[in-house]
Amino acid sequence: MVSVVLKTICIIALCTTTTLAGEQSDFEAIQKAYRLNSSNKQELVKKYFKTYPNSNYIPDIRMLLAESASTVDGSIAEYHKLLNNYRYYAKRDVAFLSLCQLYYIKSDWGNLLTICNKAIAECSTSNYRPIFLQLRAIAHYHHNHYDDGINDCEKIPEYSRQLNTLAYSLFLKSEMDRQMYGYARQYIKGLAELLHGYTEAAIYPTCLLQLGQYYEYNKMYNEAWSTYNFLMSQFPKSPEAVKANTYAQNVRKYNPKTVAFMPDEKIIAQSEAIDIKPDVEENDTQQNLKLYYTISIGPFYNLQKAKELQKLIVNYVVPVHIVRKEKSFDIYAGHFPSLDEGMSIKIQLAEELGINGFIIEIFEQDGKQYIYGQ
Repeated sequence: MVSVVLKTICIIALCTTTTLAGEQSDFEAIQKAYRLNSSNKQELVKKYFKTYPNSNYIPDIRMLLAESASTVDGSIAEYHKLLNNYRYYAKRDVAFLSLCQLYYIKSDWGNLLTICNKAIAECSTSNYRPIFLQLRAIAHYHHNHYDDGINDCEKIPEYSRQLNTLAYSLFLKSEMDRQMYGYARQYIKGLAELLHGYTEAAIYPTCLLQLGQYYEYNKMYNEAWSTYNFLMSQFPKSPEAVKANTYAQNVRKYNPKTVAFMPDEKIIAQSEAIDIKPDVEENDTQQNLKLYYTISIGPFYNLQKAKELQKLIVNYVVPVHIVRKEKSFDIYAGHFPSLDEGMSIKIQLAEELGINGFIIEIFEQDGKQYIYGQ
């Protein structure tokens, strides 16, 4: 009797081991099919779901489907399925992050706010928590919920010590201060903290440009002139330097002198508590700055492939140029006067052609182009 029971247990164990091995090999086949973009990848997924309805690999397959969807909305739908049905999935925070990024790309601030709220509530120990807070702050900014956005920015240092994350959060906070109080004391205090404490951050040239604008707005032309020239000398290849050069030409007519310009306690103390002056009027040099947006697609390592894609894209937007780089090619699609117009076409290309590009900002001055990434 004992031998019969042992034999039965061995058979069950063998069958279980065989089934698990089959699950894993079939899962690996699906991964390979999606990696190689095989024509039978969807059939493999359907078969897997039918054969192994309770497999532990199903959430990973759902994640693969979301990452590989041919449209932005299709990808969003798959992430929602994953998050709604697999509450204890180990990579749940990754799915939340990807979904947040898609809503950010679509400028869908309402859904971005909703998903960030869920991610922050459910993924309290995730390494992505500071990113969720930052994205929620951006959503609050676009809803004019400045107090809520500032509150999120102030929480980020509790969860991250990454230089650029901290710097961008402080910059975002200062921009919300500017929206509430104008070019006033709270705003210049935030800029001063950035400029004195985050000299190595990627956002630093932008902070210098904003400082110059603050001085110019307050008719502190010597300080504005000095800030713009420092920016151009220290970051000559940056897009901010191109703008600074344009703004400096406007200040030149006031015969400015080079002075110390970094904001100190004296400058902060003499600033207005609340700015009650009207918004900055656009000057002629700002209006003459040639600025537009385009969609960058690539890189491509085959010129023929780039030309084939170019023929498809011209049905949606013109002009479409192929740009030769040192070891590859990029496609620049469209010539948009505003970021929103470029974003609309970018989303359309993603949804209808499965083409994912990046919005880039291009300045033209003296026959030269300066490119600034998304």
